[in-house]
Amino acid sequence: MVSRRSVLRATLGFCSCAAYGAGSCATHWNAARADQSTHIRGRGFELHYVGAQRDTVVNGKVAAAIDLRSLATTPFVYGLGPVAELRGEVTIVNGRPSLSRVGPDGKVQVAESFEAGAPFLVWAEVPSWREIPIPAEVRSFADLEAFAPRAAEQVGLDPKQPFPFLVRGRQDLIDFHILNRIGDEPHNAEKHRKIQVPFELTQVEAVVVGFHSPAHRGVFIPMDSAIHIHFQTLDNTASGHIQSLKIGPGATLSLPQGI
Repeated sequence: MVSRRSVLRATLGFCSCAAYGAGSCATHWNAARADQSTHIRGRGFELHYVGAQRDTVVNGKVAAAIDLRSLATTPFVYGLGPVAELRGEVTIVNGRPSLSRVGPDGKVQVAESFEAGAPFLVWAEVPSWREIPIPAEVRSFADLEAFAPRAAEQVGLDPKQPFPFLVRGRQDLIDFHILNRIGDEPHNAEKHRKIQVPFELTQVEAVVVGFHSPAHRGVFIPMDSAIHIHFQTLDNTASGHIQSLKIGPGATLSLPQGI
C-alpha cells in the first residue's frame, strides 16, 4: 500500500530527480528530439542523456528537452527523469513507461504513456541482462550505491564509466517522491524542495531502474550520490524517484550482459 509521508528528509536538498550539466532545453517539447542527446557506448548497452539539471533547478528552465514519444518504438529502453514543468516523474522499464503524478486527491496516479516531455532524461538500451544475487548485508540505498560498482567490475564493466542497472524482487520499503509543481511562477532551488511530495510503499514487488556514475554528478546523477534510481511496480500502479529503500531478501541486481 502507498502511504503519504508528512516530511521530507532534510538531506535531499535540491538535487533529487534533477542534474546539472550538459544539454539544452527546447522551448516546446513537441519539437525536441532524442537525437539531440549525448551518447555513450558501453559494454552491452547504449546510454544517452539530454537536458540540464542546473538549468532546470537553479535557472528555472522547466520546459522539455526531449519528447518522450521519440522513445516509444526504441527496443529494450530503460530511463528516468522528471516530467516537463516538473509535474511528475518519468520511469521506463523495458519500453514500458510510467508517468507518475500527484492526483487531486493527493494520491499517486500513473499513466502508462509516452505522451509527455522531460526537461532532462537519462536512458539506456540494454538488450540483455546478467542477474547477480544481492548479498544479505546489502539492504539500504547506501549499500546499493557501494555494491553496484563492485559487482559491475566483477562482470567486466568499467565502474569508472556510467552504466545502468536494475534491482528486481520484493522491496521491504520504498521511500519516494513525485514532483508536483503547481502554477507557472519562476522556479528555483528553494521552490524545488517544496514540490517533492513524499510517499512510502512497503512489501512490494517492483523493478528499480538506476544509473551509476560518480563522474556525472550534476549531469544525470544527484550531487550527493553516485546513483540515481526510480522504481516501477509490477502492475505499474506506482512509480517515482527513490529517496531511500530497504531491499528485501532474495532480490537480484541486473547488469548489462556484455558481448
